Amino acid sequence: MKAFIVGGTGLIGYNVSLELLARGHEVKSLGLTPPPKGDIFANQVDYTQGNIEQMSDHELIDLIKGCDWLLYACSSNALDIVKAPAIEYFKVHNVFPTERILRLAQDAGVKKVVIISNAYVYFNSIMADLRLEKWHPFIRATYDQENAARRFNMTAFPVIVLQTPQIWGTMPVRRPLHCDEILEMYRTSDYSAFKGTIPVITVKQVAQAVCGAFEKLTRGETIAISGDNYTYKQINERIMEGLNMKPYVRYKCWLKYKIHERLKMRYLKKSGLEAGINGVKIYSFKKRKAYIDPKIAYKKLGVLPDDIDAAIRTSAARSIEFAKEHKEI
Repeated sequence: MKAFIVGGTGLIGYNVSLELLARGHEVKSLGLTPPPKGDIFANQVDYTQGNIEQMSDHELIDLIKGCDWLLYACSSNALDIVKAPAIEYFKVHNVFPTERILRLAQDAGVKKVVIISNAYVYFNSIMADLRLEKWHPFIRATYDQENAARRFNMTAFPVIVLQTPQIWGTMPVRRPLHCDEILEMYRTSDYSAFKGTIPVITVKQVAQAVCGAFEKLTRGETIAISGDNYTYKQINERIMEGLNMKPYVRYKCWLKYKIHERLKMRYLKKSGLEAGINGVKIYSFKKRKAYIDPKIAYKKLGVLPDDIDAAIRTSAARSIEFAKEHKEI
């Protein structure tokens, strides 16, 4: 089969491309940045560099035509700080492009679509008392993005939504996904952790889940996936190991954390800015046991166990290397 990937040189799109090629499929790809040179992606992927928000419908349909599957792995970062109100930014860059690419994929004759979403939406449904959708613009926009995607779902055009948790792993050249958070820890020497738990997954497992959705699923559905469930303390300990530091992590002080985040939000408000995630309100989520059964992805999508500890350590080490290469530290 032939797959078209939007966001092809991002962490997910790149690794999905490698997994599809390994399984004998063809790959066409569209991305914002040049692909890594000299590897299998550069040699075997039919790649176009471009921005879907700046390309015409005609250009996009011409690219997509002839492809059986489409992966949309292109969205803004939850931690983005943008001009207020942030919800408008996330709608413009997450919701509207999703609606457009699905419409064009239908017109181009695509047979199946996978959308990469965020597990925050899953927890919004099972932790309704936290009202995540209300307090966090990124989560509200992702909720709207999922609903927009599902409106296109039909028997002849199944749309599968994969709600992904915290993803760990790296790719050549590109800035690691958690680089900013790891650099903040490194600069401040603050490795304190929230008291809750969170599902985690490696990017290799996400790639397997996407390929499994393409190959195994015959109807559209929404699936929350994970590779395992860790405490925030465990994650930060693995980060410290990746930085060759003795892993000693204490829990965050709620009062100190709240004061810091409120001052930060006050500064952003005065500057006309807003974050995708409300730093004060997210604390209520991060002290809970947020859990996704990994067996769902294993059984339904053919995801295999992977070394998540090693993925976290590698991401941490690469974040510091990247920062030093670009003179950030």
